[in-house]
Amino acid sequence: MNDRIMEVVRHEIKRRGLRFTMAELAKLSGMSTKTLYGIFSSKEELITAILDDTMNELKEKEKAILEDDKLSTLTKLKKCLVLVPADFQFVDMNLITDLQRFYPLQWKLLDQFLNQQWDSILSLFNEGISEGTLRSFNTELFIDLYVGGFYRLIEDPSARKSNKGLQESLEDMVDILLSGIVQKEG
Repeated sequence: MNDRIMEVVRHEIKRRGLRFTMAELAKLSGMSTKTLYGIFSSKEELITAILDDTMNELKEKEKAILEDDKLSTLTKLKKCLVLVPADFQFVDMNLITDLQRFYPLQWKLLDQFLNQQWDSILSLFNEGISEGTLRSFNTELFIDLYVGGFYRLIEDPSARKSNKGLQESLEDMVDILLSGIVQKEG
């Protein structure tokens, strides 16, 4: 029953963002509101469960990339930096604004995840520096630039002049952060 509810919630988030009620979810899930509240005590708890699933999905994808011996350090780094949860790619980015505004505890959970899950990336940085693929650089500044850029991409997609989606824009941002903008000489 839990999976069914989560499936309906994901569908509603894609369709309407966070503007759904528990009563609507219960009806769409084919259960009473009382039954739904017996499983999830609040909409906040339900949103937390969705965020937990999303963060776990990212951790699993990252782990698969890191364990792939066929990939170079630089390829692993690029793939990890452009990870976007499957359900997140097509969501109206106003969702983030609604999360910040109406569900501050859940926003804090996501914000902490985005700002603190850097151990694997730092290991890849160090590995790249050791093998000579990357030059020595200020890793804290890189992380700040990445997180700031990521937030900018999700805050107001309509402000971007291109019609690129989040995934493609994130790939462009990572390319600029890793390769720079100066033409290679020679």
